[in-house]
Amino acid sequence: MYYQKEAVLQRPVWDKESVSLKDFLNANDVPCVSKVVQGQFLNIGASRFIPLKKLHQKIIVHSIQKELKVLGHSVNKVYSRDRRTYKLLPLKQTVSIPTTYRGWFELVSENGHIAKPIDNVRDLAKLFPKVINVLVRQNIKAFVANDRNGKMTFDMKKVVNAGEQLKIVGDLTTCTQTISNMVTQVRLLKCTDVRGDALYLGFDQRGLFSPVANETDVTGDVTGVFLIKDIINRFRLPLTVKLVHGVWPKVDATRFTGLIRLDLEYTDEIAFVCPLNRKAHRLYTIPTEVSLGLSTAVNNKDLKVNEAFTNIMVMCNRLVANYYNTIHLIISLPEGVMKGKSHSMANVYSNPNYNTMTSEKTLSPIKRFKSEEDILLDDIDDIYGYLRAGKQPPVGKYTRTGDFDEETYYEDPMTKFKSQIEKLDNCDVIGNKRNTDYMFVDTKAMLDGKHNRVVVTGHRQPDDTPPDLPPRQYKQTKSSPVIHAVPTIAAQVDGHLSSTTGSSLESRSTRTEQSRSVLFRTILKESQTNSRGIKRRRDGKKENSSTNFSHVRKRRRHSSML
Repeated sequence: MYYQKEAVLQRPVWDKESVSLKDFLNANDVPCVSKVVQGQFLNIGASRFIPLKKLHQKIIVHSIQKELKVLGHSVNKVYSRDRRTYKLLPLKQTVSIPTTYRGWFELVSENGHIAKPIDNVRDLAKLFPKVINVLVRQNIKAFVANDRNGKMTFDMKKVVNAGEQLKIVGDLTTCTQTISNMVTQVRLLKCTDVRGDALYLGFDQRGLFSPVANETDVTGDVTGVFLIKDIINRFRLPLTVKLVHGVWPKVDATRFTGLIRLDLEYTDEIAFVCPLNRKAHRLYTIPTEVSLGLSTAVNNKDLKVNEAFTNIMVMCNRLVANYYNTIHLIISLPEGVMKGKSHSMANVYSNPNYNTMTSEKTLSPIKRFKSEEDILLDDIDDIYGYLRAGKQPPVGKYTRTGDFDEETYYEDPMTKFKSQIEKLDNCDVIGNKRNTDYMFVDTKAMLDGKHNRVVVTGHRQPDDTPPDLPPRQYKQTKSSPVIHAVPTIAAQVDGHLSSTTGSSLESRSTRTEQSRSVLFRTILKESQTNSRGIKRRRDGKKENSSTNFSHVRKRRRHSSML
């Protein structure tokens, strides 16, 4: 029995010089056989500890390509308890979609609503000729025309699979014969597939269709399905979409639900690498920013004509085509995203838990002043935010008041800076109005709030403030507390006493004797009253009389001092 021998690749001869992966395309032609002499990425690289970890060092660099991609994250639809309302919540899974992805998406509103698809052929025929191309979202049987003896028959059927496109040509009416040999008229919708074969759908058939959005449509109709390249060309990101048909990533349903929030687009440059080990025919995608040192084979021309090399290239071509038609799950942000973005990746509507930590230090001096386009885009984001929240924008924020000129609406930053310098030179206040409540006085500069020179002598009270009241002494009487103004007596230089009232010496002495006699009678009357009250107590107990006479002694001593 004859067995065909497996093709074996010749032994490569390595070059002594090495080049980095980023500069590899400039120094060599791809595809080529190479060897990793420095660095490591996944299972590709050169390891110092070979027994501990087996790495693929001999590789084939298939190609190095730069591709435009869209970065997004998965979104989940969460229903309320009554299953009547729902909201969209972001998931932690980040995805990357190449613009060559051939899957179909439909737009989703911020509330999670989508356009209702067409569910029967009769409604589909009513949209013609406004709708020409449609996407089949559910398998449906179609009739195939067959010419028998000059007569058109529709006895053959064909299954149109989900994901195929049909082009509507028109409708027709034909006669058909039933089982009981009765002739009836049947209306059919004529369509053609991508291969140009004619297919016929009955008006009574049910299916699921979505119109394919036209690239040249300027009416603003957003119903239907789109390719990812049409979405980024017609709409502004961020945007929420739903994957209707396409290759789904192999991941758990809790991490990818088909709802994707497209955040931004970026450019990614990657190298497609395949190890030479025949038991590990797998394609690796390595970003060119990875630090890898490669040494190429000197006999690359002889290796490319080998049958084993050709078989590996056929497999790599198939894997590269599948790569560009797949949604990729990524763990960390690519280097192209970090370099390309000038602002935060996602707004508050994309990720509620996202915390903006960008500061003015991270911004370049060129981007310090916003351009006209950035200001307009920020205003559009604000308006979208008010519409999502159901609030009215503040009056005057988006309205133009006064004389408006399109050229002078956005003031040049340097012109604005010069005008502020001129105002400072003229001692004008930069702002809407002058704050007159606070007047700053610099004691060192001897200037007031209006920059006028003044003489500062200390704390000055306003003229309309009344003077301070003189001190008053408090005296307790038997009936109620009364405040009396007792004249204060001061000693003059000659030794005589003088009061603040300014009366004569004789009147002062008379008043002093009268006050002494009145005070003595009052004290005597209070002492008699207290002594009688002690004897008349119900319990019959007497209090210590020494405490009562102590008050009398104090009052006599006070009168003697007067």
